[in-house]
Amino acid sequence: MTPRARAVLAAVAALLAGCAHLEPADLAPRTDPTARLKPQGASPWRVEFGDPELAVLLREADAGSLDVKIALARVARARAEVAESHARRAVGVTIGGEAAGGGTDFHDARSAAAPTFEAAYEVDLWGRLARAEEAAAHDGAAAEDDVVAARLLVAAETVRAYAALRAEQAAAEAAGRRIVIAERGLALTERRNAEGAAGPAALVAARNALAQAQAGLASAQEAQSLQRDRLANLLGRSTVVVPNGPILAASLAAPVGAEVVAQRPDVHAALSRLQAADARRAQAVAGARPQFQITALLGAPDASIATLLDARALAWAVAGSLTQAVLDGGAARARVHAASAEADVADLQYRKAVITGWSEVRAALIDVVRAQRDVSAAQTAGEAADRAARVVDLRRREGLADGLDVVAAEAGRAATQDQLQVARLAAVEARVHLALATGGL
Repeated sequence: MTPRARAVLAAVAALLAGCAHLEPADLAPRTDPTARLKPQGASPWRVEFGDPELAVLLREADAGSLDVKIALARVARARAEVAESHARRAVGVTIGGEAAGGGTDFHDARSAAAPTFEAAYEVDLWGRLARAEEAAAHDGAAAEDDVVAARLLVAAETVRAYAALRAEQAAAEAAGRRIVIAERGLALTERRNAEGAAGPAALVAARNALAQAQAGLASAQEAQSLQRDRLANLLGRSTVVVPNGPILAASLAAPVGAEVVAQRPDVHAALSRLQAADARRAQAVAGARPQFQITALLGAPDASIATLLDARALAWAVAGSLTQAVLDGGAARARVHAASAEADVADLQYRKAVITGWSEVRAALIDVVRAQRDVSAAQTAGEAADRAARVVDLRRREGLADGLDVVAAEAGRAATQDQLQVARLAAVEARVHLALATGGL
């Protein structure tokens, strides 16, 4: 190869290296996605429970949840697909070099080299490329709606885990109080049994009551450990410490209007996917029509172009091609039918999402009303049990009731407190259900 040919190829290689269109970050190794992917903007979860500890955990879960990061990674992929579909509508330029060496025998060798340049542009006569870009944009919008849905679900699960942990903490405290009451009852029953005032059956019942209270404490402690692990997983941590505190108080239900279903991220995503499917169907239809492409070349042109111009060698050429498939075995129709079926599926899924949304809103509203009614009833029962316990204590002081009567009254009051905690936890769950049904309200 001659020095001039080598110089030409070196220049072409340098030009190719400089036109790679990759940023330094693209060439670097992939970084840790857990640190890189972070949700932007405020959380779509807008329900307040008046608990500062929960508010901190909600922010941490929103930022650290792996489910949210997976949804964000899918958004990044969808945005890249939008950029790729947009690039297909631009002019494509290819540069390179051609070199050859040879001779009539091994003693007589010749070499030559020449750079090549080709620019191609497809005229989007029927909107095929535009529809592809539109479909990618709608898929990207659906992916962003999926991020909103993931953030809502993570917030809901965090509230549920936190409320369940608080409930188990309260259950453990209540179990401790029941143990004290049961121990007092057993001591009194043993004394009465020794005095002949209580039989073996009463003694067995008192011992069973103590064993049940102790089992309840162990069960509540085990449940606390499970809920802490659940909460830690949602936060993306190995452990989490939550000090004892009162169970969450569910806020009143937010006003619900006809627009709440349209605000749900799953309904938004279903609509975007329907629009993307319609765009892909239009793309398939346009793809079955004639395609027109313009090509410009410098250097050694394509052999077919040289033949068309009846020339052995050309320095440059501009060509246009118009192509239309005549026989394809029905492939074009199959692509249109497949895209139509995909659009039908997306259409039906959108309708189902709307219907499901309304069903969930109605069910959530009923749950909220029922939960509020149960909390009110449990509070009334608790107040009645408090009054009854005070009356029994007063009667004991007057000599009209004994210690076992006081123990029974305290046990009844503890039972109503347990019922109230269960009702409050159900109210929190109902409020979470309503928030998910209304898109975070």
